[in-house]
Amino acid sequence: MDGYTEIKHDGFARYSIIRRLSETNKTCGWCGSKRKSGKLFNYGTLSDGYGARPQFDNEDFCSLSCRNTYYY
Repeated sequence: MDGYTEIKHDGFARYSIIRRLSETNKTCGWCGSKRKSGKLFNYGTLSDGYGARPQFDNEDFCSLSCRNTYYY
């Protein structure tokens, strides 16, 4: 993998949820807080298709639950 970690894979939808550490010094896009370490995550998706490239979100989040609440 290229600088990201696979968090969850949905075989039926044929994509994975991935994350990487954010380099910015912002707060969570949903709850406005930071993690204890002070770092946030930038989440995205990666399709199972040939030659697929990761598509990352514009916002940074402290957890996957904050990301899911923000988008869903």
